[in-house]
Amino acid sequence: MDSNKQVKKTSIEAFMLTEPAFLICMAMACSGVFAGTSIFLQYNTGHFSTTSVTVMLTEALKTGSYAALIGYTGGFLLARILEGPLVGILDIGGAIMTGVGAGLPALFLSMGYDKFVKNFPLSLLTGAVIGLVIGGIILVVRKLMPGGYGSMGTDIMVGAGNIVGEWFGPIILIMAAQFDLYVGIGAMIGAVICHIKKSPIIGGAILGAMIFGYAAYLLGLTTLGIGA
Repeated sequence: MDSNKQVKKTSIEAFMLTEPAFLICMAMACSGVFAGTSIFLQYNTGHFSTTSVTVMLTEALKTGSYAALIGYTGGFLLARILEGPLVGILDIGGAIMTGVGAGLPALFLSMGYDKFVKNFPLSLLTGAVIGLVIGGIILVVRKLMPGGYGSMGTDIMVGAGNIVGEWFGPIILIMAAQFDLYVGIGAMIGAVICHIKKSPIIGGAILGAMIFGYAAYLLGLTTLGIGA
């Protein structure tokens, strides 16, 4: 019985490393993110992208001008699709959450194809097709890439990302303090805790800012800039 379970587990793991499995995962991820934008349009919640991109989408919906949003998010999408096969990492934030979650819906809306975004069942299907197309492009680029180049690129990509990220901690502390007193205090406490534990302070600063800021808001000590 145990051997049968082990064989089944091995088969599943082997399948997850295949190209069809990658296409399925891409279709599911893009379907969910694209449909999340559909929910956002109907209920003002459910968007998977960052706050800044969500604000850009909201303003584009109000003004009807999608050029800036398409240009910004489209650049991310194109760069990440080409980058993924070369470095061995597909940036979910840039490629799917930003590009598929905001850029492509904005493109559909700007062209008048509202039903592909606003109709939830159709948005699920549209997102799945988008995921299959993106996955196919990545696989094609991957096959055309010179052998052995991907692993080297992955090492460089990971190293650069981690090193650059370390410099954002102090910037987050400054911005948190400028935003609100309690948010700044929370960010400082979280950063200190991470520093003591010899961990990057950026994560502690963000979590501390969120926890203290929201607690202060619930207690009525701050408005967190609402209406300012």
